[in-house]
Amino acid sequence: MNKIFALPALALLYTLTACDGSSGGSSGGDDEARLSLGITDGPVENASAVVISFTSIELKGPETTLIEFEEAKTLNLLDFQGEDRSLLLDDQLLAVGDYQWIRLGVNEADSYIIINGIQHALSIPSSAKSGLKLNRGFTAGAGSSNNFTIEFDLRKSVHEQSGSYKLRPTLRLVDNLDVNSIKGVVAANLVTDVACNNGDNNDMGNVVYLFSGHDAAIQDIQGNDGDPLTSATVSYNSSSEQYQFTLGFIPVGDYSVAFSCDASLDINTEDNSAANTQGNDVVSFTAGVNVSVTADSAANITIN
Repeated sequence: MNKIFALPALALLYTLTACDGSSGGSSGGDDEARLSLGITDGPVENASAVVISFTSIELKGPETTLIEFEEAKTLNLLDFQGEDRSLLLDDQLLAVGDYQWIRLGVNEADSYIIINGIQHALSIPSSAKSGLKLNRGFTAGAGSSNNFTIEFDLRKSVHEQSGSYKLRPTLRLVDNLDVNSIKGVVAANLVTDVACNNGDNNDMGNVVYLFSGHDAAIQDIQGNDGDPLTSATVSYNSSSEQYQFTLGFIPVGDYSVAFSCDASLDINTEDNSAANTQGNDVVSFTAGVNVSVTADSAANITIN
């Protein structure tokens, strides 16, 4: 069972032993709501594992609530892509009211990344002080069940410099009542193009990027407002003999998608000198395809 602490403003100056702790029961009253909170991720190339150890969740609402996990939840985020997620909270009781932010507590010492079979320490600069904070609010109504998903965009979040890796998270929080999936097929000739990955197609750079709005400008990650919202790996399905992808937990709205077989070149570095800052002559894309996400059913598209 998770440990729950209600932290009045002044109590934030003290350790948890100075706080008034209580555990939620099996059902909520008129002054309580429920919260389920899952986590998923967009892929990052060249990594076989990105492991984060989550220790707590803090929420700023009518009161500041700290939920400590009895045991840290240590997850390889690459295991949760597309429509898959891992639950951090499941029907957790909360006070009714408006919440301004969510903070994920992490243990940097137990977090790491595996690149080309070699495990590297994963520095999380914000871990000791502020954790991983999402500055998006929500309202928990009396008797309500609230279900949200946090997406780690690892392609934007993982930064490399001289063989050292840092996590500077790009996170988005979505309400599961207002999301759906985009599923699709990429034409085989695009994936097997001999020009892919600078002539060395190693099946690691085949990715579909998602952009906000119809007819969006297509670009790689450049650290500006035109960056892709998220991305999905394209994988070969031997049963259907097709190259397929799934973008999960996408809010209802209009989008553009484009395929690149050069996504392994779209790499962040600490000094912002990565190939992805040099423009689309480095990371090439197909033309964008418009798609609309509705709450009724998953969108299905073909990129050819």
